Amino acid sequence: MTRVFRNNLCVLNGSVGFRPTGSKQNRGLTSFCQFVRPATALTAAFENRTVAVATKTFKRCLLLAAFVGAPIAIYAQGVDTIVEVPTTAHGSAIIEIPTAGQNRGDVNPDNVTMAGEYKSTKNVVEEQKPVFWRWYADFGYTSEYNFRGTNLTPDSDGAAYFNAQVTKENFTLGFFGIHQLDDASSPSWSIGEGGGGGISGKTENAGPTTVPYLRFPTTTQTRFNELDIFLSYKFSLGPIDVTIGDIGFFIERRAVTFETDVLPPGFFWIVPATLTRFRTVGPDPTVQDEQFDRAYIRLSTSKIPHITPQITYYQTLLSDGSEPDHGGFVFYKNFPTTFAPGNPFGHTPGTFFPSNPRPFNERNPEDHGGYLEGRINGNFPITKWMDFDPSAIISVSFRDRTEPGGANPYAGHPLTGWNHFQAGAKLPIHLLHLGGSSSTEWAPPDADLYFAPFGNYAYHISNPTAGTDRNEWWGGAEFEITF
Repeated sequence: MTRVFRNNLCVLNGSVGFRPTGSKQNRGLTSFCQFVRPATALTAAFENRTVAVATKTFKRCLLLAAFVGAPIAIYAQGVDTIVEVPTTAHGSAIIEIPTAGQNRGDVNPDNVTMAGEYKSTKNVVEEQKPVFWRWYADFGYTSEYNFRGTNLTPDSDGAAYFNAQVTKENFTLGFFGIHQLDDASSPSWSIGEGGGGGISGKTENAGPTTVPYLRFPTTTQTRFNELDIFLSYKFSLGPIDVTIGDIGFFIERRAVTFETDVLPPGFFWIVPATLTRFRTVGPDPTVQDEQFDRAYIRLSTSKIPHITPQITYYQTLLSDGSEPDHGGFVFYKNFPTTFAPGNPFGHTPGTFFPSNPRPFNERNPEDHGGYLEGRINGNFPITKWMDFDPSAIISVSFRDRTEPGGANPYAGHPLTGWNHFQAGAKLPIHLLHLGGSSSTEWAPPDADLYFAPFGNYAYHISNPTAGTDRNEWWGGAEFEITF
């Protein structure tokens, strides 16, 4: 008897892991299967990271609390506050608060783009006293997390996020965090920061009869948390403001990939024994945590009334992540199929497992790509307590993003060229003003609270990755605090 194996599918005297429907010549034949061990374990390396990541996240929360709370408590001494509340009759009401208040300086945090969002401030300070430092903070909800044209939370319930920045002289330190709500899902081999994910409908050949079948992956992202930390320095050259800085991105992801394999008409699967053209197997290895570091330089000007044009170049210095890095075969041990002696398929008795070629290298193969972004931000007062802030973005990738295609069907190829166009608007509504007096050498608190609904549209100029539409719409709302 001849034992034959191809793609780890069960071979039945020349057929593989399935039987042609309506075939008489295969009846009563003895079948054989042969095993191939996978090159490495599939997911153990990813699961072992769970405790470590949770510990790191807790530590980051404590550091952020110390970052925000300690300086405010120190500066609060010697400062009295006044609260101004918008009213219909008189425009505002002044309420003096006799207790010491928190220090909130004038914030204008260098218009830094964090995770695709533009931040601006609108407050005035006493000119006779210098501002000790300037703060900005916001927290809100967005219906999707769209980063550089790529939807990182496809088909989820959106995401909650926060942003905190402090400026001292010309230096700005900032944090941005975002948390996915519910599960995200994409018809791809992975969900990654740079796009990728490969192509759905990849063709494989099954066994010596070279019967092709199609592989349709689905990746479910059950957990996504991102923390970005940046430091920048700003100086002026005539009418041009120059900002140089660095951003670290830390992404915690839990994802799993299953696939549906489809045979051509006339065949059906027997490992596992679905007895149809379709089988769903998994999990396949996929991208998990990622870390990036990018330096940037920005040119902007504030000399044009109501409009701030800027151009920014980002250079990737570090790109790392948990991903399968070699091929071979993956065996799906949670889909065993047992054949008894004398089974109707004429299959060799025993327990067998389905397998497929193993996905690998699903992240962007370019570790040090660049990204150029042109942006225009507007600020147009509508009333005393409401503004209209439009924005527009055009971007070019220098191998920093990926798009479908290329030699590796499980990933994509680095993109050089136009990436996406984006336009949106925000409507900041002024809810509260906090002023006061100071007995110190520094300016008193001058804080403003805004509620800002927003909406955005993006057109993906390059081929969009799986999970991202060519035309994307999303929106949300946030509370903003400037002080």
